[in-house]
Amino acid sequence: MIETARLRLLTCDRTLWEAVLAGNNVLSQVIGANVPRKWTESAAAFPAFYEQVKKDLTLETWGGNLIVYKPDNLLIGSCGYKGKPNEAGEVEIGYEIKATHREKGLATEAANALVDYAFTFPEVNSVIAHTLPEESPSTRVLTKVGFVHAGETEDPDDGIVWRWILKR
Repeated sequence: MIETARLRLLTCDRTLWEAVLAGNNVLSQVIGANVPRKWTESAAAFPAFYEQVKKDLTLETWGGNLIVYKPDNLLIGSCGYKGKPNEAGEVEIGYEIKATHREKGLATEAANALVDYAFTFPEVNSVIAHTLPEESPSTRVLTKVGFVHAGETEDPDDGIVWRWILKR
């Protein structure tokens, strides 16, 4: 678990992924927090994440986290890494915050926590992220955290995306 002033980032191990897939009532019992009906926009991707973790337990460190907003003890989104650091020492982050809790600095707080945690590992030289190729709340989050726009790249699913990087 990673903790910040207002957030608890709960590392998704196999047990937690199973709770996520079992539904909100089970998930609420397992994490000891309130789970709203619509807390994520990424639910369709969760079964694949779980399958990856079952095959490679190191992805418990380099995978997903659930974001609990401590003042309300409420699950408000997810964040994490898109796999282990690559040969260049890069690890990619992603995050989502429930619409009712956006524009409160919570995505920035979660992204900062992910960066800080990644840099505790000596093999991580930089943290990267990708966004759609336009100014957006996500690009503002990355800028606040200290990321630098590093050009465009082709994503197999999203087409042209902006690449962002924060070096150690």
